[in-house]
Amino acid sequence: MKSLLYIVAALFFTASYAQEVKGKITSESGPLHPASILVIEQSKTINTDKNGNFSFRLKGGQYHLEISSHNYTSNTIVVTVSNKDIDLGTIVLAGQEEKLDEVVLEYYSSGERKAMDMRQKANAIMDVVSADAMGKMPDISAAEAVQRIPGVSIDRDQGEGRYVTVRGTPSQWSSATINGDRMPSAKTSGDLLGNRTVPMDLLPTEFLEYIQVIKAITPEYEGDAIGGTINYIPKFSPKKETFRVTMAIPFNLRAEDKFKYNSTVLYGNRFFNKKFGFLVMSNYNSRSYSTDDYEVVYGNALHNVNTLDVRNYQGVRTNTGVNAATDFRFNDRNKIYARGYYSQFLDEEQNRKTMHYFNKTTSNAVLRWSTVDYLFKNYGGEFGYESKITDKLKMNAKVAAYTSWAGYNGPSSATKNDRGYYYGNWIQTVKYDNLVKVDGTNYKFLQGDGPQGYVGDPANNIQPHFNSTTPYNADNYYLDRYVTSIRNVEEKDQVAAVDFNYAAKENLKFKFGGKFRNKTSTYDYRYITWIYDTKAPKAYLNNWEREAFPTNNWFPELNNTYDNLKFNYPTERSFIDPMGNPKIAQYLKYNYQDATNSSYATGNYDATEKVWAGYGSAEWDISDDLRFVGGIRYENTVVNAKSYEFNDITKVVTAVYGNKNYGAFLPMAHLIYKPSKKLDLRAAITRTFARPAFNELSPSTRVNPDNLTVVEGNIDLKPTFSWNYDLVGSYYLNKNDYITGSIFYKDLKDLIYTSTNDEMRTVGGATDLYKVSRPLNSDNAFLYGIEIGFNKKFTELPGFLSDFSLKANYTFTKSETTLSDRGDEKIGLMNQSPNIFNASLIYEYKGFAARLAANYREAFLVEVRDNKGADRYQDKDFHLDMNLSYTTSKNITFFIDLNNLNNQELRYYHGISSRPEQVEYYGIRGKVGASYRF
Repeated sequence: MKSLLYIVAALFFTASYAQEVKGKITSESGPLHPASILVIEQSKTINTDKNGNFSFRLKGGQYHLEISSHNYTSNTIVVTVSNKDIDLGTIVLAGQEEKLDEVVLEYYSSGERKAMDMRQKANAIMDVVSADAMGKMPDISAAEAVQRIPGVSIDRDQGEGRYVTVRGTPSQWSSATINGDRMPSAKTSGDLLGNRTVPMDLLPTEFLEYIQVIKAITPEYEGDAIGGTINYIPKFSPKKETFRVTMAIPFNLRAEDKFKYNSTVLYGNRFFNKKFGFLVMSNYNSRSYSTDDYEVVYGNALHNVNTLDVRNYQGVRTNTGVNAATDFRFNDRNKIYARGYYSQFLDEEQNRKTMHYFNKTTSNAVLRWSTVDYLFKNYGGEFGYESKITDKLKMNAKVAAYTSWAGYNGPSSATKNDRGYYYGNWIQTVKYDNLVKVDGTNYKFLQGDGPQGYVGDPANNIQPHFNSTTPYNADNYYLDRYVTSIRNVEEKDQVAAVDFNYAAKENLKFKFGGKFRNKTSTYDYRYITWIYDTKAPKAYLNNWEREAFPTNNWFPELNNTYDNLKFNYPTERSFIDPMGNPKIAQYLKYNYQDATNSSYATGNYDATEKVWAGYGSAEWDISDDLRFVGGIRYENTVVNAKSYEFNDITKVVTAVYGNKNYGAFLPMAHLIYKPSKKLDLRAAITRTFARPAFNELSPSTRVNPDNLTVVEGNIDLKPTFSWNYDLVGSYYLNKNDYITGSIFYKDLKDLIYTSTNDEMRTVGGATDLYKVSRPLNSDNAFLYGIEIGFNKKFTELPGFLSDFSLKANYTFTKSETTLSDRGDEKIGLMNQSPNIFNASLIYEYKGFAARLAANYREAFLVEVRDNKGADRYQDKDFHLDMNLSYTTSKNITFFIDLNNLNNQELRYYHGISSRPEQVEYYGIRGKVGASYRF
């Protein structure tokens, strides 16, 4: 400790001998504001005041000063500082002539340089990707764009990026923000229902100017960011007239309906002597997809095959949206601004599948034909006021509102309130071969499993093996029921925030402010069934209009091994209306289950969450090359929730209520050391947290005396806290290229997991031993890792090699927590992949560019079950994408984007990789188009 004090004292002593450098920057028409002076040796930037004046201090030595202002030619001067103050006088910048003699593409555009500048100048530890960089990759959404950043990986749906994971932490542990505000989340499908993970395929890359991934936050950022904060910054008003239009035709080599179209139009300008600026843009992206998928359900104890489920998806995905921004500068001290966006994602999906239950003796072959139009909406905006109250004090105040909604757009036969996931179920009874008796029961196993002498199917050719006494025939399927599963999910945020920045001294600044957020979250879950009367004549498949299977090349990767399960399915129009067929309708029994009369009530909740947050921090330049940033953030959260309790015997639904109040005290400290313009060393200690999900906090209870089970929510859950330790070093080879490496460690407390325990319960006057499942806070955990990044344009190489560039990064993570339900077994965190690698190889020569991007993610745990051998993992994957483009001298760019060139499948497995649980093939997709800009 004494040594540290001596160092600080020495630094103060040295800094006291720094000399003042001052001057004034003007143009022919008068003082320039804003204008900047970059001290190249220190990577330090100073801005002029409204009169064009500047003043700063430098220690003795020689320095290069780069003087610049937008639309003016930069000027570089050399100054030598000795023992006297220096007055540079008036520096006049000349106007910049804009010419375009020929197009010469550069790997690093102005936007990418700005992104790198943001990374260097930020007090927080962050990586930044710009709109220019996003536009050079074949990424259609924010999720796909962010995967190129070190430490970031994504989960995919139908081959497209959806959820984002930072540094191997669960996706809900990272804060997805838009312009600094936490985005609301609403989902209707997948494994992340009810939690705070935002599906980022909602935001097209065309909307975004920058994506910041902040891995060690400072106090002004929202504190629920154990993994980090992913801040999406939409496009804002330009500095000059801007027009862009892009048209493209997407294609999917696997889909039968291969071609749709895409379009993006953007226009922005400034008027009234540049005081008023605006931007408006629209985006439309429609594309077809096709997926072949087989899924297997195993017994957790013997790992026998219980179910084989073979599917084909055909669908169309359509993103539509608008983005608008405007600002008005009253003068150089006061500005108002407004920004808003609307984004909609419609996924029209048709799923034909057959399911075979080897652990059943009747109704064990099921045909399910589902049609579902998933609809997601995310929209909102902010209105703000920026003011330079005095020369030392700045303020930014804003109000904002955001909404996220998820539900369904069909089926067409249903009223809007009753639209949902709709399917028809047809069944038949068959006998299966390739079974073996174990303890008197017939089982099916894969190769390598089962008793000695048994030969099971290989993992890539799991077959039903129909017995010849009950031949499998599509015409033997008869109607079981129609079902509509309804989920309407909505989250709304209202936000008010104010931030202040006070420059107490040249080397000391203070930031402080506060934020209030009111969040409402509702989950509406209902179920409608039309059950066919078992006493009525069987309604066989020939009662419906039929059509051919939608693809001629089903599972080409498996040599079309499931063609024996192809047959003519009912047409959608023949069963989309349950009561549309009079011969069938007379035998259907209608059943409507909701929060008033069924077990589905326990899936419903209404919650409000109020958050009050305040922070204060100091930025202290101890010397010209050493900065300390420290402060505290405090967030208080109040949750009120309503859900339901259901008793399976009495069938009674009872409303239940709960509330929770907790605080989060979050100290943070950053040390930034820049001994030269090239070297940037950082250390940070921060405390962050993750709030429990609403589905975990929901005070619901379902009691089932028949199977002696209880499933509960837990309003008393604590948030998960983490102490985060980061060391980062970056070496900037020049303005464009750098090498970076980091080490991080997270000490985690109060993780949330689902616990199952035996408890005595009295239900209906009878006391018995029940198996009770509820979310609880678990033992502590840790996570650590390293990141390495490399960006380089090889201009020093001879000939055509000088036109190549390489971006590459690698991330290693390791984690551990304890499972008390499995004898204190040590496991890693879910969704934590040990090794992640990204690389982009770029070739650019004049107007031509070719970019090849690779992404690798090692296998990782996604679900914990009764025993280690039954845990669910996502297998390793490697994706290869490509962009080819040519830009003419008229600013017209022709391009081809290709995704998944290596046809990487999505694969999950059961305990070990030789037991697949889900395997999906998507094929190659892409688009061909052209864009124009000025």
